[in-house]
Amino acid sequence: MDLFTELFIDASPVAQILSLLQLAFTVWMMVDAYHRQVELFWYWVILLFQPIGAWVYFFAIKFRTLRLPSMRPAISRESKLSLAELRYRVDRTPTLANRFALAERLLENGAHPEATPHLEAVLAIEPDYCAALHALAVCWLATGAAEQAVAPVEKLIHRDHRWANYRAWRTLIDVQLARGRPADALAACRGLEQRLPTLETKCLLAKHLLDNGIPSEAAQLLDQALEDHHFTPWSARWRNRRWARKARRLLAEAEKGEKTRGDVQDSQV
Repeated sequence: MDLFTELFIDASPVAQILSLLQLAFTVWMMVDAYHRQVELFWYWVILLFQPIGAWVYFFAIKFRTLRLPSMRPAISRESKLSLAELRYRVDRTPTLANRFALAERLLENGAHPEATPHLEAVLAIEPDYCAALHALAVCWLATGAAEQAVAPVEKLIHRDHRWANYRAWRTLIDVQLARGRPADALAACRGLEQRLPTLETKCLLAKHLLDNGIPSEAAQLLDQALEDHHFTPWSARWRNRRWARKARRLLAEAEKGEKTRGDVQDSQV
């Protein structure tokens, strides 16, 4: 360590600045690798093969996803428009794009009733527009019209069940709960878990199993999920640590409910 310190001190100012910049660049690449949860060997490449290791990672991984300001989609400018300007555009040019942009902003502001007719107008032109179908279902749900929300969200799932990382399935669960149909919400949870068997969706399914009085199935599901979680790579375990904690809490609740149910059955015999 002393040797490196002496070399750094004895180096020219330009070399010192370049060394500090290289150190900062290496740290940046290490942080990026951590956030991406890349394979373990990339950490060794960055650290051991100095100074080129960090550059190898940059061009192999980071550069492909690096977005320069000039490369950003033009739609980012649309998101900065004021609500008044969006309304003006719809009044002057009521195109599908303008109506949907206004509806999205109204949703962001919680003005669901005002957004509804714009979304209906969009769907009258493009009946299979997935984002508009979901937004309309959210509007109906927010305004207490859960029955009307069923049709657009089910149509969306039928058209593209993987849309927006299975977001429509979660909305369907909320819709069924708002309708007072926990069994249908449970069925939607089963459908989501079958298509996206993550620890998060297993926790969601287990919660609804418990709400529907099925603790034994919930306990079996969570026990298997936690066993699978235990044998996943450390990066996946770290990423899912929150859901692992929730799964353990739900498992304890399921085991307690299962025991209580067994005691009740024994007392009835």
